[in-house]
This record gives sequence, structure tokens and C-alpha cells, in this order.
Amino acid sequence: MANLNQVRKRLKLSQQHDFPLHIQAFGMELTVHEGVFSARDFHSWRWYTENFPSVTGKRILEIGCGFGLPGLYLAKLGAASLVACDIDAKAVANTLENVERNGIQNVEVIESDVFSNISPQSRFDFIFWNCPSIFAPDDYEYRDKIEQGAINPGYKLLNRFLAEGPEYLTESGSILLGFASDGRDDLLSDIIAANDLDSDLLGTGTYPSASANYRMFSMRKRGLTP
Repeated sequence: MANLNQVRKRLKLSQQHDFPLHIQAFGMELTVHEGVFSARDFHSWRWYTENFPSVTGKRILEIGCGFGLPGLYLAKLGAASLVACDIDAKAVANTLENVERNGIQNVEVIESDVFSNISPQSRFDFIFWNCPSIFAPDDYEYRDKIEQGAINPGYKLLNRFLAEGPEYLTESGSILLGFASDGRDDLLSDIIAANDLDSDLLGTGTYPSASANYRMFSMRKRGLTP
């Protein structure tokens, strides 16, 4: 399990760049603004983009879109549509900027606290979240919005995602959870069981500068088959 103080220090250092950052990735020109997760310091976005299941013709919802990846690449790659959302207005604006810069048409970007602003009638083939995996006590108070992207007090966000997510799936759809190895697997297992989900590990990997392995899980209500 990751040390909370070390994580907070790393998050603080990630904002000590000259912003905006400009990167080229997956055939796109992308900008990352101050206050949004730094693409130079955190590399999970790259791994999940490289290892996402086939999205051809799929309707995708991405929770916690940050500066826009992997969602924008998946939209370009053949997804039928993408709804990208984030609780932070800065991230929403950053993703919208990158949508426009790269001329992507099949994307809607909205501000939403997990599913709070997702229409109850919406249904998706994939619902993806690179969920904050760093555990903190229930009463932990964020020092800034950047911490919301990494630290998950009491795993309340994780529980909300896995409890509410299945209601927004198509009949054959799947929850895709990004959950790094620096998280609490014991609590993840408890939440999966409490929400009556089947879970399969689709892949795991890392980068040389990463502090943990990245992992992607596919989840559905128990007993359902794709």
C-alpha cells in the first residue's frame, strides 16, 4: 500500500512545471493545464490507452477524464460515441480544448461527480474509470483538487462507482476499472462482493518510472454473460 505522505508530495511536485504542458501522443496534439493531472508525472493514462479492449462501434462513458486520454483516442479509434466527465471544471475545460484541437466529433464532455450528471436513461457498452486507488481514512480532507484524482477516502468513490455503474450498462456491457497495485486489494474484493459483481483481470503492466503496476478489471453483475 502506498504511503499517503509520499503520494501527497508527488502530487505537489507534479504541479511545479511551466504550464501549459504540450505533448504528442497517439497521433494527437494535446495540452495539459495547471491544476489537471500532469501527463509527465503520472503515466497510467498511457498504459490504459495502449491496453484498452476493442471499442469499434461501442458507446463509452469515461469517469475522471482529466486532460482527455484514453477517451479521446478511443473516440478516434472507432467508438460509436464517448461521454467524458470529471468532477473538476478545469479538467472538463482541458478535455474540451483537446477535443476541439484534434477535431473529434463523437464526444460529449460534461462536469459530473461520478454519475451525478449522467442521464438515468443512458446506457453504455463500456464504463471506464482509472479510479483513485490510494486509500485514506474516511475523514480525510483534500488539500486541493489534484488530490481527488489519486486519494480515495474510505474508498467511498470506488464503492459508488461499482454500486451505481451497472445501472448504466447495456445488456452486454462491462464496467472497466483501472486500479493500481498500490491500492487496498482486500477492500476492493470486499466492495466487489458487496455489489454482487463478477470480476476478471484483463491485464497488468507498468512503466520504468511508475511506482505501481497498472491493472484493468472487467466487471458485470454476477451470473450475467456478455
